[in-house]
Amino acid sequence: MSVQSDNRWLDASEAEIVSATLSPQIEQQSIDQLSALTHRLRQAHRRAKDISARHQREIRGKGEPRGAKPVQDNAGSVEKVRVLFEAIQRVDADLSRREKNSAGTPSQAELARHALELKMSSQTSEHPDPGRSASEGMQPKKRKELFKVGTTRKEIGRVSQAGKVAQARRDGKG
Repeated sequence: MSVQSDNRWLDASEAEIVSATLSPQIEQQSIDQLSALTHRLRQAHRRAKDISARHQREIRGKGEPRGAKPVQDNAGSVEKVRVLFEAIQRVDADLSRREKNSAGTPSQAELARHALELKMSSQTSEHPDPGRSASEGMQPKKRKELFKVGTTRKEIGRVSQAGKVAQARRDGKG
């Protein structure tokens, strides 16, 4: 819905409150102003919800008419409740976004920048000192046994026993 069609359902004070929750104005407000705005929005939403419920009861014939003439349609009250609820959601989302940003948990980009700064500021050489070494260096040891190819007796026995156990389970003996 557009702002103009949403304002159609609201009175002047409610339209002013809801317009403060839209994009350019909501970013310019402080957290205290947003919490006060949330309080006013919740009050207006609660009042609109009560009126909508009362209208609904009048339409069903369960409640006494409170105006000059009985209510015929409840669409305006329902739309007002929807518009106010969406405004509350916008303010809550902005407050939680601000809280998340000020919580102190840095974003991944900030962590990467910090790691790069640390890396660039360190004055280490490219390769560490190798330390002490023998004059000739280490000689590889010759292998005494050759690698065996194939399965071991242990593996053959394990698989065979597993087959026996599975067959016994199927036969109902174990």
